[in-house]
Amino acid sequence: MGRANVWLKRAFIFVISLIAIIGLLLLGFSLFTHGYLHQQEEAEREIVAIRVMSVIAVVIILLTIFGAIGVWKEKRWALIVYAVGMILSSLVMLVLNIRGLASQSQVREEVKKQYLNFLPLVNSTEVLDDIQTELQCCGLESYQDWKFNIPNSCLCTDNSTNPCSSPDSTNMSPAMSPATPEETRL
Repeated sequence: MGRANVWLKRAFIFVISLIAIIGLLLLGFSLFTHGYLHQQEEAEREIVAIRVMSVIAVVIILLTIFGAIGVWKEKRWALIVYAVGMILSSLVMLVLNIRGLASQSQVREEVKKQYLNFLPLVNSTEVLDDIQTELQCCGLESYQDWKFNIPNSCLCTDNSTNPCSSPDSTNMSPAMSPATPEETRL
């Protein structure tokens, strides 16, 4: 590689460095999350996803090492390995994103079905009450999910942002806005 490629080499090193930093952060995050989730007994599905994320991070780091060797030592084979690896990983991510977008409605319906198994919410935990207070929502579909035991988190006050039903004798009423499954991650 000649003298004319000095700025191209520097730009390539800068981009590789950014990719390596992202890969290291991803690896650190996945290892930290794995340690945190390993303490929970019912987190097997999440631990598998964290392991996949760790493998992806290691592949990213290895590819950036090949790219750096290719630039610094001017080895063509290392640059080819880097380029082919990045192209293949980009194609894999594209395919996975398309599959994820295609199955988004199925996932949404499955999550809704799982949440509807909680009905009626009369025997619900305080965690759901706290989530409703924070998100200013009530129930999974509406305040009627609580039957006749509507918690305080469903009562609208003067500073509530969600629409409420008609006021009752205490000038407080159940919120009409349901919580979406994305909002009520327990």
